[in-house]
This record gives sequence, structure tokens and C-alpha cells, in this order.
Amino acid sequence: MSGCSTLKLVYNQADEAAYWWLDSYVDFTDKQKPLVKDTLRQLHQWHRQTQLPEYVSLLQKMRAWAPHDIQPEQVCAVTQDMQNSFVSLLHQVEPEATKLISQLSESQLQRIRKKYDKLNREWREDYLDVSEEKRLRYRSKQLLNRLEDFYGSLDTPQREAVLLWLKSSTFNPTTSFKERQRRQADALQTFTRIANSGSQSVSSTQSQLRAWVDRGFTPPDEAVHAYSQSLRQENCEGFAKLHNSTTRAQRERLAENLFTYENIVQSLVMKK
Repeated sequence: MSGCSTLKLVYNQADEAAYWWLDSYVDFTDKQKPLVKDTLRQLHQWHRQTQLPEYVSLLQKMRAWAPHDIQPEQVCAVTQDMQNSFVSLLHQVEPEATKLISQLSESQLQRIRKKYDKLNREWREDYLDVSEEKRLRYRSKQLLNRLEDFYGSLDTPQREAVLLWLKSSTFNPTTSFKERQRRQADALQTFTRIANSGSQSVSSTQSQLRAWVDRGFTPPDEAVHAYSQSLRQENCEGFAKLHNSTTRAQRERLAENLFTYENIVQSLVMKK
């Protein structure tokens, strides 16, 4: 999505893209389709009016510190802002999502389970059922591609620093996979309870959905939660260290890219 026109096109059709993505999990019935499409259209408009201005402010903040050395706390603050925005989106759609989930049939719930199984097989192929060397190669390629999208080409010492960052990480594919499975099982159990809620009040079922969202960001297992927090802190420290090693030209490239995205997002806010 690095091209301006591509990013605009993707965002302007986000409600349609989201529909097809959700449908790949659920396979909506003809009766469910109007509710889903109308909900996504309203959510898209709400997001444009309320969330995009926050993205502009966030990009401006990042552009302001791009020329300077930064601290891990600044990076973590940005990731927290992004998480908060996503949680706001989920809360915004709670009533409609609860109504839709209450209409899910057993066959649709089983379809979600099969989709999870398929995605888990792919995840295992990339992260779990491979040698440590191959996993490190895969992770470093992904991270370097993202970094160079913003900074331009990294030199050899910088690329080695990224490799060391990943090598020293506490990332544990087994732990991550188990947590992934827990979230999926939690989703299916929550959806099943809501679908079978019968005479339960709307507020009760919405509370169940909100609790599920909260568990997705804060694992109930204290050890897993600590593991997630440790990974997050490592990534903040790794990014800050990498940024602080960049040249003036690389920082200027970052600032230019952030300014480009800022203008794109601002233009999307203006679009009616």
C-alpha cells in the first residue's frame, strides 16, 4: 500500500474489503448480508470522521521526533495509541456485532473453526515447524522490508543490528501458538454462548463480547501476559535503537514518508 493512489483506493473500499474478509470466515446467509454490509458502511463513516483525524495527529507526532534520537517509551506510546484506536473501533461496533453473532448457526461456527485451523497450519509452517535458522530468516525478512519501506536501504551494520534484535528476543513460537489457540477457542466459546443466549438481555450479551475483546489484549494467564509485555518492550527498545543508528538522510526519508501518509490520511478525512 506504499502508493498514494493505492492507499486511497484501499481505504475508500475498506467496508467492502472487510465484508469479503468476514464472509471468508462465516459465509453469511442472504438474511445476514444486509445487516453486515450496513454495519460496515456505518462503521467506515464513523472511522473516517473520528479515527482518521487521530491518525493525522499521530503521524504529526512521529514526524516531529523523526529527526531526533528517541526513547523506547516514545515507541511504546505510539503502539498504545494504535491499540486504543482499534479497541475503540471494536467497542463502536458492539451492538451490531452482538446482534450478528446471535444469528450464527452451528454450521457457521464450524466454518470459523475450520478457518482457524487453516490459518494455524500456515502459521505453524512459518514459525513453528521450521528450524530456528529458517524462522529467523523469515522474521528478519519481514521486519527489514517494513523498516526499509520507511527509512530506505539499511546498511550492513544496521541489518546486523536487526538480526541481533531478533536473535536475542524472548519470542517463543510454542508460547505464541498456544496463546493464538487460546484466543481462537475463547472466540468460538463466546460466539457460541451469544448464539445460544436465548432470552438473555442485550446488555448481557454485549458484556460478554466486550469481555472477550479485553481478554484478547490482556491474556488471563499471568505468565502469558508477562511474556506479551516483554515482547512489546523488546520491540520498542529494538526499534528505538535502530532509529537512533540511522543517518540524517534516512531520518529525512522517514519524515518525508510520514508527511506523505499524513497528507493521504488528511485527504481521506476531507472526502465525503
